[in-house]
Amino acid sequence: MITDIERAEMAEIVRLLREAYDHYFTYEGHCKSAEGAISLNFTNVHDWRGGEPFRIESVEVYSYVLGPNRSHHFASTAKALEAVRGWHAKEMAYDPATAWDEEDED
Repeated sequence: MITDIERAEMAEIVRLLREAYDHYFTYEGHCKSAEGAISLNFTNVHDWRGGEPFRIESVEVYSYVLGPNRSHHFASTAKALEAVRGWHAKEMAYDPATAWDEEDED
């Protein structure tokens, strides 16, 4: 099952992603249709039959906008939270008013 710690980590992941996307959409409107999707993968029937408890096996965060790739896989909610904190910090530090603009080169 989902532990209280995992539940809290997931809530923080969602909060950070929402805040980062809110910031992103103040200056940009493009994103993929699956942007921000979070998937939890649990142990399967073969694991259970082997005695392993039902638990989160991995976390996937789809973020073409914030992350370095489209789909990001993590071994735990703690690892996902660590990455999302980094993405959030980078996005919130971005100031579109001071960003390089290709049109400024002419």
